Amino acid sequence: MMQFTKNLPETKAGRIADFGILFSVLICLGIVAMGTWLLRYTLAVPGPNDDGFFYDWQLADPTFWGRASAWILFGVHQIAHWVTIWWAQERYEKYSDKMRPANWWALGINVVFIIAHYFQTMFFYDAIAQDIPSWTAQFAVIMMLFVIIAMENRRRGIFFGKKINFRAEFYEWLKRYHGYAFSFAVIYTFWFHPMVDTLGHLGGFVHVILVMIQGSIMMTRTHLNRKWTFLLEILVLPHAALVAWNQVNTGSPDMLLRMFTFGFLAIFIVTQMHGLGLKPWVKNVFGLSFLLAVFIVYLGAGNFGLANEVIRIPAIEYGMVFIMYGLWWLFAKFTGRLKSARADTYIEGRGTAAVGAGD
Repeated sequence: MMQFTKNLPETKAGRIADFGILFSVLICLGIVAMGTWLLRYTLAVPGPNDDGFFYDWQLADPTFWGRASAWILFGVHQIAHWVTIWWAQERYEKYSDKMRPANWWALGINVVFIIAHYFQTMFFYDAIAQDIPSWTAQFAVIMMLFVIIAMENRRRGIFFGKKINFRAEFYEWLKRYHGYAFSFAVIYTFWFHPMVDTLGHLGGFVHVILVMIQGSIMMTRTHLNRKWTFLLEILVLPHAALVAWNQVNTGSPDMLLRMFTFGFLAIFIVTQMHGLGLKPWVKNVFGLSFLLAVFIVYLGAGNFGLANEVIRIPAIEYGMVFIMYGLWWLFAKFTGRLKSARADTYIEGRGTAAVGAGD
């Protein structure tokens, strides 16, 4: 790797994050420009036995090369990026302000495969969604989110700033392996969808491209920048709302729009905003505005009995945090990986604060 990157200029990782934002916008403009071209493809329609797992953007008559191109490119993309994570962990101990060889390799791999997916959609349309149900892509994103919630517990807590006393070894495990899990989640989701120009898809591609950029700047201080990591985390809210809104416009119940919008807003109110350094009165304004919106939408519209929609997404996310911790504890206990009987202790501002969603 060093041989191919030694002549590259010294570049701060923050500039690569800026490049990622611009690059994601340019890709989306390219997707919009390709929209008319894709009208030549005939898409499948749901059958009587699809039972909600049908994906609207797949060919009626899939081809061998459509399937093969998507799966091969997904597989090579995934393995190549996992190799860069391993390479960085083996060679870098300290965080840097600047890009290093593993970062350049990861960035190059992601950019090449993002462009490859654009042309793969243009010539074959189908992505891996042709062969797997849509809930798998949704769970990949859910997995990434609940891992972030667990990792950020040390810094911002989980419930209104309250920190859960997980074991220190749990965070060490998350820090070591979360990159592989996040890489799979985002690359799997990226190759699940063809590059079509609905608002939901465009928002999703912006999000996954930025998360790929985050993976490319691993072991840099920008990777830990709280404003940057919060942007990556919160982007799921508008994306989910846009996807649900599009589904409502095509005949799905409006319950989806309410559930995803209020569900991810609830996670922001309960967890995410407590890591932003906001003044108490600002938090109170956000919280009261959220409650007022719930009151208007549900009670004002005579749907108060449906207000449980608000807690469905948070219940899944928070529940999975504790399920993940319980499974890890059992594995660590029976493999002798628990170092002591002492659980985690965290002091704000000390070295362990670096373990967070951006690690």
